[in-house]
Amino acid sequence: MKQQVKLVVVIPVGALSSKNRYEHMVDTIESIQHYATPNHKIVIQDNSAPMHLGDRLLKEFPRLDVVRAPLNYGLFGGLYKSLSLALLHVHSTYQYQVLMKMDTDALMTGPGIEDDAIRFFDGHPGVGEIGHRLYDGDGIKYPAQTIGREVSMYGWLRDRERCTTMRLYMQQAEANGYIIGEHVLGGTAIYHPEFIERLVKHDMLLREELRRTMLQEDHLWGLLCYAVGLKVARFHIPEQPLAVVWKGLPCSPDDLVKVNAKIVHSTRYWQHMNEDQIRAYFRQRRRERRQESNHARIPV
Repeated sequence: MKQQVKLVVVIPVGALSSKNRYEHMVDTIESIQHYATPNHKIVIQDNSAPMHLGDRLLKEFPRLDVVRAPLNYGLFGGLYKSLSLALLHVHSTYQYQVLMKMDTDALMTGPGIEDDAIRFFDGHPGVGEIGHRLYDGDGIKYPAQTIGREVSMYGWLRDRERCTTMRLYMQQAEANGYIIGEHVLGGTAIYHPEFIERLVKHDMLLREELRRTMLQEDHLWGLLCYAVGLKVARFHIPEQPLAVVWKGLPCSPDDLVKVNAKIVHSTRYWQHMNEDQIRAYFRQRRRERRQESNHARIPV
């Protein structure tokens, strides 16, 4: 029997580097534990072999669910393959209402985003993925060019199996209104359970030919979402509580608080502020919220 939870958060972790520090992973997990519904599960997709950071995190957070890749699959289609492992595990293990994928440089900064997402999906039937939707201009230039190259005759000569699969998915997606290159930024993306169900049903996960693509994993999810008969939609500030851009924060921490942003990405920098300073800002807000909650429970 599957475990029933309201929210599942998948966090991919890779090898440590100057921009991928262990203490930042810890801070991101702590932000989720502070703001998310108690009825949640955090799944660590450990793509850090042979470092096995998931084991280290598990010692600090025993309630984590760690899914280990047998080796570091790398970027581009490798991220798709490693996340496929996590999505298949979530599908077989949990009965959930909403699924979020957060990078380690994303941060939960306010309560209730799972309820906001559930309400949005309920009000928009046929939507499978939400977040910062990109569908024109420079935002889709790279994936559009890459898809075009991989489904071309040149792509067929380079990798027939990949080309054949990509052509099939493109045909299915365009029939459902897909704009070539359209996707939701992967720093934080939110999925309806039906999207994952259809990916499993149509055998679209863990496909070795897709591991060989030069698309990033968020580009692939956009294509696959339309290919299974669903759509992607905007769920972003100022109308919605997600605040995600590719590099740095979309605006200052103070302004993010003013617009009630509940997940932010990327914490790498904002103007003169570095990542440690940004995380300290939001950590102080969690500390103050905890103190206010404790004070409210003290009988007068």
